[in-house]
Amino acid sequence: MGKKRFFDDRLKYLSFIQNTGEKKAISKEIYSYIANLSQNKSYLRLLDAGTGDGTINSNIIKSFHRYHPYTSLLMTGKEISYEDLKNTLEKMPDRFVEHPNLLITMTNVKFSELGLVESAKKIKNKKICEFNLILKSDNSFDFNQQISGNRISNFIKKNWGIEIDNKGRTSYSNPCIIRIYREDNKRQLKQFLNNDYENNNYDLIVASQAYRAASPVKLKVSNVIGPLMRLLNKSGRLLITHSLGGENVQKILKVGFEDIEAFPNQAKDIIEFLKNNPFGENNIYTFSKPKNYNFQFKKAPDQTVTELFGHNTDAKWANILYVGQIPEKDIQQLEKNTKLYNKVKRMIDKTAVIEFKNEIFAITKVR
Repeated sequence: MGKKRFFDDRLKYLSFIQNTGEKKAISKEIYSYIANLSQNKSYLRLLDAGTGDGTINSNIIKSFHRYHPYTSLLMTGKEISYEDLKNTLEKMPDRFVEHPNLLITMTNVKFSELGLVESAKKIKNKKICEFNLILKSDNSFDFNQQISGNRISNFIKKNWGIEIDNKGRTSYSNPCIIRIYREDNKRQLKQFLNNDYENNNYDLIVASQAYRAASPVKLKVSNVIGPLMRLLNKSGRLLITHSLGGENVQKILKVGFEDIEAFPNQAKDIIEFLKNNPFGENNIYTFSKPKNYNFQFKKAPDQTVTELFGHNTDAKWANILYVGQIPEKDIQQLEKNTKLYNKVKRMIDKTAVIEFKNEIFAITKVR
């Protein structure tokens, strides 16, 4: 049951990223923060706290080179999914050509363990599995051959597994860390390869859809936001973006699931909670005003069937369910109620534009 739910969620995720412009919209919101990173440092350290298919991660590196072409970039990505790790790595060869002074670090550990994985030998009595790939040559073809080669593929297949408990929660089989950098830049990057970063945290952290929208604020702070706040450098920023559903999306969900509140809290609720319940040294943080941004479902041109989830109505419905993170048992119950299910489909068909709404806000460590 747990494995099926994880698989189903992944199918909905793939449909969502292919049929909407969310990745592009999120990346666009991040660019100004990349531009405003310090120009006076020889290196900057960034964290993508959930790389997904690697699109945002790749866009971050592209924009970093645009604004900081001569600065060393230490780019860490957290991703538990074996498939998404591969998808992320496949986007990296060109980035090493454009920005040679780049160190890519990938890990699958929990948010609360990100500060340990660089220096510890074990996490919760499990040995950290390490793999270092030193890229030879100077072109993306050769880099791609090495990044997709047997050595790193075998390491990932052997170690980058997941475990799912009886409550459907996923965790890693083994804590892992992969480092990739160019051989001709080893001298500049050498000092960072065995650095425990004890007093050297991240200058920018991006947390995109890092928790379930329906989770209580306290849980979001305890499991995700709080641990990430602790990883910030002085003047470092944590960017958090999550879904608010959208007017049409929420109306459709309410028709099908009247008793479910898919988006019970917003950024303002998280900020208020953090102000009233200091997390560690919470008094040294400031909070930006949350900003909303939108993106739409993209209908396939001149087609009534999409590659995932069939007809246009079904694809829209799958994307709405994904955003709303509706439990599988509730979806199955709705589908058994033919009259109500058909009402939902008719409402989707009558909605000319399915527009999704996200919000983004920043937490800055001021001292």
